[in-house]
Amino acid sequence: MTATDQPDEPDTPSGTDGVIRAEYDWTSTTPSTAVVETVAVASDREPTRLEPLYEAIDPDALDALIRSNGVEPIGDGITVTFEVAGQTVTVHGSGAVVVQPVEPRSEA
Repeated sequence: MTATDQPDEPDTPSGTDGVIRAEYDWTSTTPSTAVVETVAVASDREPTRLEPLYEAIDPDALDALIRSNGVEPIGDGITVTFEVAGQTVTVHGSGAVVVQPVEPRSEA
């Protein structure tokens, strides 16, 4: 999550909105691994107790989108948002992973 790749506690806002934000170094952590780690924290579950990430998004495609050559990040200009394990996940090319509870959808 940091340059030393040691997990930090994700930043949690003082409100009760349930948003978790974590920062990662894409050269040492794959985006798909970062998503699993952050969703596990947000869900208060072990990563092995989550639904498989591939049921929501192709992990290899996510990694390729965020890391242009498989290793180096492509930059701040890209974000990918999807739902997994009852959470909305946004992965930023800058290294941020933001997880928040899925907003209930109103029927119009």
